[in-house]
Amino acid sequence: MKKQSSIVPVRIIGIKKAKIVCETEDDEIILVEKPKMAKRDRNFSKIMDDLRHSGLWIPFNRKLKKILKYDWLDDSMTILEF
Repeated sequence: MKKQSSIVPVRIIGIKKAKIVCETEDDEIILVEKPKMAKRDRNFSKIMDDLRHSGLWIPFNRKLKKILKYDWLDDSMTILEF
């Protein structure tokens, strides 16, 4: 039985009014709530749209149900799995 990691790569495939539509490597569709700060942040929508166009894989936390702020190479956060 394969253990499912809480951090998975996703890419943005769509942007709705209140949600971001993401796809995992296993073709699972995940709807992510936009953060509350997104309404005040002018750059948030532009960045999400740029990520959608580029097709880059970004980290997503299944437990928190959020796209992570840090990237894959950031060593300030250690991920431990048991």
